[in-house]
Amino acid sequence: MDIKRYKNISKNIKKVRHDVETHIPKLVKQDYERGYVTRYFVQKVNDKGSPIYEVTNKFYTYYSGVPQFTAISLRWRISGPTEQEYDSTGTIIDKSVSESNRIAIKLVAYEIPNLKLYLPNLLQFYKK
Repeated sequence: MDIKRYKNISKNIKKVRHDVETHIPKLVKQDYERGYVTRYFVQKVNDKGSPIYEVTNKFYTYYSGVPQFTAISLRWRISGPTEQEYDSTGTIIDKSVSESNRIAIKLVAYEIPNLKLYLPNLLQFYKK
């Protein structure tokens, strides 16, 4: 009886990929001219200590629709100043690349709290 019920229930459940394919962005000249790249990350929703995976936009879209995963995207600066820039009155006119990336991580930290541990190099992919 239980086996038959399980088979009926499991037929209606969407099959989810759990073999997440990790992706390392390959940046091109246009990315550096734009100054940033969008990065995508997923993590199992029920375990905030589970591995964090960087994925492609395609897999990000897939996992965004899967309730067992948290999927986030962030804008990662890859060019710009290494120090904050100020105008003559002392007003910040541009944050540093590392500060911009730190803020980007902080904005999604409520969804994937340990992302800052996954991305310790705030100048990853940076090029002058």
